Amino acid sequence: MNEQNSDRPSELSNLQAAHLYRMQVRELRNYAMFMLDPQGIITSWNAGVEHLLGYSEEEWIGMHASVIFTPEEKAVEVCESEMQLARNTGSATDIRWHRHKNGKEFFANGFMNALHDERGTLIGYAKIMSDETARKQLQDSLTESNTALEQFAYVASHDLQEPLRTMSAFAQLLSAKYRGKLDTEADKFLDFIMTGAVRMGSLIQDLLAYARLTTENERPASIALDEDLEAALTHLEQAITESGASITHDPLPTLAVDRGQMVRLFQNLIGNAVKYRKADQPSRVHISAEQQGSEWVISIQDNGIGFDPKFASAIFLPFKRLHSADEYPGTGVGLAICRRIVQAQGGRIWAESAPGEGTTFFFTLPVESRAALKHTPPVDGPTQDGSLSITASHR
Repeated sequence: MNEQNSDRPSELSNLQAAHLYRMQVRELRNYAMFMLDPQGIITSWNAGVEHLLGYSEEEWIGMHASVIFTPEEKAVEVCESEMQLARNTGSATDIRWHRHKNGKEFFANGFMNALHDERGTLIGYAKIMSDETARKQLQDSLTESNTALEQFAYVASHDLQEPLRTMSAFAQLLSAKYRGKLDTEADKFLDFIMTGAVRMGSLIQDLLAYARLTTENERPASIALDEDLEAALTHLEQAITESGASITHDPLPTLAVDRGQMVRLFQNLIGNAVKYRKADQPSRVHISAEQQGSEWVISIQDNGIGFDPKFASAIFLPFKRLHSADEYPGTGVGLAICRRIVQAQGGRIWAESAPGEGTTFFFTLPVESRAALKHTPPVDGPTQDGSLSITASHR
C-alpha cells in the first residue's frame, strides 16, 4: 500500500507535465505549430495557426498543407517538394511568402521535421512557422535605399569626370604656356590646381569602384583563389618591382566566389602592404589560408609600418586615412572596398597591427556545400619554409 502511494505523485507529475506541454504548444501564439500526415493532410492545431494564418481549429484540421502557399508556389508543388526533402533528409527549411486565410500574403520562416515510428516507418511531419514580414519589409526597404544611393554615387561620380578633365586640361595648358613667365606664387597656384585635379580624379575613380560593387551582375566565378591572387600580382607588378617587395603564399582554397572582386580584394590588400612599408627595408608579404569550421580564414601578413590598434575598425570606413596624402598617396577608399567585397561574399574582414610591427589583414569566406578543395598553384619556386614565393626579381 505504501509503495503504491509513493509511486502515485510521480505518475501525477508525469501526467501533469504532459498536459502542461500540450497546453504550451496549443496556446503559443507567436509560432504556428502543427502536424501533417504522410500525404500532407493537417492533423493538429495551435493558437499560433489562427494568429498567423487565420484558421480556427475546426477549419484547419483536415485541410492539405498546400493551402498556406501562394498560388504561384502551389502551381509548382512547393509544399510537396518540402515534404519530399524532409522525407529524404530528415528535415527541411523554407523562408518565403505564404497565404493567410483572408488572401493576404505574409513572409514566414518555416521548419519541417519528418516523424517516424520505432520501426522507422514515416508517420507524418511536424512544422513550425514564424512571421518574418516586418523583417522582410525592413530588409527590402534598406536594400532599395542602398541601391538608390549606389546608383546616385555611380551617376554623380561618372558625370563629374568630364568637367574635371576639362579643368585639368586647361590647367596643364596654362602651366605649359605661362610657367616661369609669371611670379613664383602663380606657378605654385598652378601646381595646386593640377595636384588637386589629379587627387579629385583618383577620388572619383575610387567612388565609381565603390558604387560598382553591387551594380555589376553576371560576373565570372572564381575557380581557385590562387589564380585570383596571381592575377592581382600581375596588376601590381610595377609596384612590386620598384619596391623590391617579396610576396609568398601557401596553397589557397577553391571556392565559388566572384573572380573579379577577389582579384580586386587581393590587389587592394597586397598593394596596401607594399605602400605602407618601412623606409629601411623591402616589403615582405605572406598570404595563407586555414579552414575553421564552416569558413576559410585568409590572412595577409606584412612587415610594414603598422598602426595603432585603436584604429582597427576606422580604417575600413570610406575616405578614412591615418596618414596624409603627402606621406602616402591614396584616397582612403581601398579598404572600404575590401570590406564591401568580403561582406558581399558572406564573410568578415578585420586587421591586427601595432606601430612598427607590421599588419595582418584577415578575411573569411564561407565553405560551399560542395566541399572546397585545396588547389595546388603553379610552382614559382619553393622557399625554405615550403611556401611559394613571388619576388620582384622574378616578376
